[in-house]
Amino acid sequence: MKTILLLSALFCAIALPALGELTETDLNKIRLIIQEEIEKEIKPIKADIVSLQTDVAWVRGKLEGIDKQVTHGTNITYGLIALIVAAVAIPQILIMLRSGRDRALERQVEMLTKEVETLKQQRIVNP
Repeated sequence: MKTILLLSALFCAIALPALGELTETDLNKIRLIIQEEIEKEIKPIKADIVSLQTDVAWVRGKLEGIDKQVTHGTNITYGLIALIVAAVAIPQILIMLRSGRDRALERQVEMLTKEVETLKQQRIVNP
């Protein structure tokens, strides 16, 4: 028992100077290890970000092309609508003008017919 007690005291005396403090060099080593681990984790993420940026740039380029095509298609559609309106409106306008002239001619014919009738009546009354 004495030996066990003596050995326990000896081991405690040996372990006494070993304190649980971290020195500045220990902290620097821990920081370096943590930075290395973070860099290992960040490298694939950075590569993914770069590939995503190139993909986004490619999609933007495609969208600009599609936007130009849509604008061109819209302009063509407006032009076709204008042609359809012109194809329908021009004949209608011509028909309106012709009917206006026809009415004017009909009025003149009616007036001339009335004048002829009045002249006939005057001639019949005054032969």
